[in-house]
Amino acid sequence: MLHQGAESIVGSRKYWIALAGAHGAGPALLRDVHQALVRLGISITDAFDLTQSELERELELSPAGAAVVHGARARLDAVESEYFALLDAGVEIVLFFEESYPQRLTTVLGGHLPPVLYCYGNRALLNQKAAAVLGEKQASEKGEMIAYLAAKELAAHQVVVVSGFARGIDLIAHRGALENGGTTVAVLPYGFSHLAVPESLRDVLNPDALLLVSPFEFEREYTQFNAMKRNKLACALSRAVYIVEAPAEGGIFEAGKSARTLGVPLYVTEYSEYPASAAGNPALMSEYAAIPVRGRVAGGVLSPNLDRLLGDVKFS
Repeated sequence: MLHQGAESIVGSRKYWIALAGAHGAGPALLRDVHQALVRLGISITDAFDLTQSELERELELSPAGAAVVHGARARLDAVESEYFALLDAGVEIVLFFEESYPQRLTTVLGGHLPPVLYCYGNRALLNQKAAAVLGEKQASEKGEMIAYLAAKELAAHQVVVVSGFARGIDLIAHRGALENGGTTVAVLPYGFSHLAVPESLRDVLNPDALLLVSPFEFEREYTQFNAMKRNKLACALSRAVYIVEAPAEGGIFEAGKSARTLGVPLYVTEYSEYPASAAGNPALMSEYAAIPVRGRVAGGVLSPNLDRLLGDVKFS
């Protein structure tokens, strides 16, 4: 017999984590399960006590969906140890149906949003206006300076700087925001067990000005596929995406394409002569309608002109 679950969302999060990480469990299935639980007035812990046939009948799941939910209970023991490790580390868990989940992700990603976000730092930054500054790991010296100045400019306008916590452009963008009184969101391409704070950020870390966020479970390792998902999430969190330097192919170029697919305004540095690390910039402008970012002299320093980008961020 079904009954009203007594456990709070806090106590049931490990069940959602177990389900989200189960083979065959995508955002659509989790959404269907949540809607069924709300309709029936029961909790995810109650659902885990049901047989596969009861899941089909009571939650109106397909046989395949019911099999995934029924099988997810086998992950609970492993998930529980990870769950408490996250709590001990101060990592907060945000589920896709909670009020604290970023509305922008729901709007931009729809049915493809990550069901679980793991957050450390100032979670309020998830719901503030933001722009992504992304680029190549092996950036040119000029590209590194542009990334820093872009982050500094965004910080001066109280725009959150989003980037991917990778060496090169990403870490420089994070530092540019933090060092100039701004705020930044670092989207991780792995679970928190693999986190190592780079030396280049340690002297500017401020938990009130920084949020680390990952869509991946605690032990998930870095892969190129996860890096692609990280880049897409960074784009979705942002009102505009500025790619400082993109090679002709690879993750950063794909991030530019993702921004366009998601309907996020895309900006790319325009050079008079393109370094190899920015060989993909012209194609992003010609083939994907990226808006060129040119330089201007401000205070005796040649800086990227972000006026149009700032307009997109502030008024979108």
